Amino acid sequence: MLFALAFSFNAAAQTYYPLPEENAYWTVLEFDYNTWQYNDVIFTVMGDSVINNLNYKVVYRLDDYPTIYDTISTLHCFMRQSVEEKKIWFIRNYLGETQEKLGYDLSAAVGDTVSLPAFQFSVFDDSLFYLAFIDSIDMSFIGELNEYRKFYVFFSLKYGSSMSLEFIEGIKDYRSTFPNLDILSGFDPFHQSETVCVQVNGSFWFGYEPYNENCGFLAVGLDNSELNMLEVFPNPVSNILTVRLPEGFKYAELLTIYNTLGEVIMQKDIGSAGNSFAIDVSTLNQGLYFLNINSHSSNISVKLIIKH
Repeated sequence: MLFALAFSFNAAAQTYYPLPEENAYWTVLEFDYNTWQYNDVIFTVMGDSVINNLNYKVVYRLDDYPTIYDTISTLHCFMRQSVEEKKIWFIRNYLGETQEKLGYDLSAAVGDTVSLPAFQFSVFDDSLFYLAFIDSIDMSFIGELNEYRKFYVFFSLKYGSSMSLEFIEGIKDYRSTFPNLDILSGFDPFHQSETVCVQVNGSFWFGYEPYNENCGFLAVGLDNSELNMLEVFPNPVSNILTVRLPEGFKYAELLTIYNTLGEVIMQKDIGSAGNSFAIDVSTLNQGLYFLNINSHSSNISVKLIIKH
């Protein structure tokens, strides 16, 4: 019996799993240097493209700002996978690049040094990583996938850097499975991205229960009506607006009001304001706005009308 179990595990460990290429959604927390807060975004793979005679999958980024009701979808990057070579390449379209760069080399052995330029974001970073170790993870402990997957940890060779790639084969990287940083900020060890959920074909391959609070646009989950009950009144408003947070929304940090162009019109620290508070909006021009409440791991939005 033990031999059979060991054989089954070893056989599974020899199988290489590429990233899913349809009906897959990665929810990622990103730090936004414009608003100085964490935003939740979703990456998904939709469609194909041929570039330089090579076949790529198209990766889109969905952003719920300025509001969940006007979700923005943009072409983020192109991805090419080779099951035979155990490699994944990206064309970082969001940076205006047109040439592919290697992002994952899972054919490497422990101790090998590999160049992964898709995860080098500035001249101050380094594309060289070494594979520190390979382990196996029972996915049933961190999601609904009942099988083992390999876990690879690459560390940057740059002296003093804390940059790493922590990749579960065919599932996700700890930070962002897809390159997502800009070349101005590069890798910031104090404001890192984090993948909080992976949903494939309606199943939660990675996430923390309850899944509907961690997958999709966080705390605005369309299946969670309790967390959608952000109250603002009166609405329309001319002077003083009262904001009442839903009971399930914890650790509110920042209130932001956007105009219909997505521009920040007002921001207010509400870390110590409690679940109900008032703000003065009398200086805002008459019109339609979007009010957003943000915490470290979630956000919730509502439409707001100013009428004088």
